[in-house]
Amino acid sequence: MFWYGNYDGHSKPPTFDLEFDGNKWATVVTNTTSFTYYEMIYATKGDSISICLARTRDQEFPFIPRLESLPLPDDMYPQMRRDMAWFISYRYNYGADDRILGYPDDQYNRIWEPQIPPGLDSLTANFTSLDETSVNVPPDSAIIKAVEASAMDTINLSFGFDNVSHLDHVEMYFTEPFLETSETRSFNVTVNRSFVNTTISEYQICTSVWANLQSVGTLDIQLVPTEDSTLAPIISAIEVYTVSQPLVIATTSQNDLDGLEEFIDTFDQLKGWSGDPCLPNDTIWQWLNCSTNQPPRVTSIYLSGFGLQGYLPKFSQMDALEVIDLHNNKLSGEIPDFLGKLPNLRLLGSKQTDPSPTEATVEFIPAPAPVPQVIVQQTVEVHQVVRND
Repeated sequence: MFWYGNYDGHSKPPTFDLEFDGNKWATVVTNTTSFTYYEMIYATKGDSISICLARTRDQEFPFIPRLESLPLPDDMYPQMRRDMAWFISYRYNYGADDRILGYPDDQYNRIWEPQIPPGLDSLTANFTSLDETSVNVPPDSAIIKAVEASAMDTINLSFGFDNVSHLDHVEMYFTEPFLETSETRSFNVTVNRSFVNTTISEYQICTSVWANLQSVGTLDIQLVPTEDSTLAPIISAIEVYTVSQPLVIATTSQNDLDGLEEFIDTFDQLKGWSGDPCLPNDTIWQWLNCSTNQPPRVTSIYLSGFGLQGYLPKFSQMDALEVIDLHNNKLSGEIPDFLGKLPNLRLLGSKQTDPSPTEATVEFIPAPAPVPQVIVQQTVEVHQVVRND
């Protein structure tokens, strides 16, 4: 969740990227008047998640006031593929017009926004809790309110997206708000003109209908009364998720992560660099270049003019390095022997400013080589540990 609030006094709300485990999540656009939030459902690969805020604009600095991670039972949202991440696009508590629902109404703190679409009637059930609910456990307070079509009309719901084909997951929730033994309520559910289900709402029971489908531009849902229904269609709540791009399979090589940690521990100027240095590939650390292999490898280190002082750490495990540029620093000691043993190294620049007799003053360039493009984003990492107790 992001709320700028002019906390830095600059009146310049930043735009930056949000990433998880080396994958792009969203571009965060903040403003001075309202908060913005992002949710996803994601099956972790281990016992932790790496969340990164990536700076993508000059003089606009990422910030984060709040981060939550909550474990979900394995049987929730069973139709979502576990090898992808699912980003919330819309979640509405239909029939409500007063407050946003979250915890404690929703034990998983999902955000349910109140919504009454134009032309639909709001109503509240004559009970305050459900006897049975969906496997996704929507909060009772979201289900006991609903919207109903006028007379026997169709309910039409539309959700806007960019004009790019994408996969959506839709969850719709229904209940019968009044016990009327002489009346029936049934309707056909269609999504993007494809028939999904015929639904009969049940008193004090929350039923759900789901659909996975490709959308381009607008996602359209219709609830059409059946011929034998005596009551108009109704809906209590809805969730619309959008699937992620294919997730990265492997993070940056552990050898490179360990070697970079040596640099960060040794030089104060590098404190704050954290997260995956090579992923996503459009936010590679400013002073590195990486290969496109799986897993990616660090191929270049560019630390010229960083004001580094002291001795070089040992990073002999970074055996994919081709370029090391350490010009214009104040490094002490001799050139480490292990540098001559890096099998792929073809350019080493280490001439120092104001060298003393004990400082490294050698510039070794085995062969000239084109310098790859340097990508200039910086990442700030927040770790959230997930435990299933």
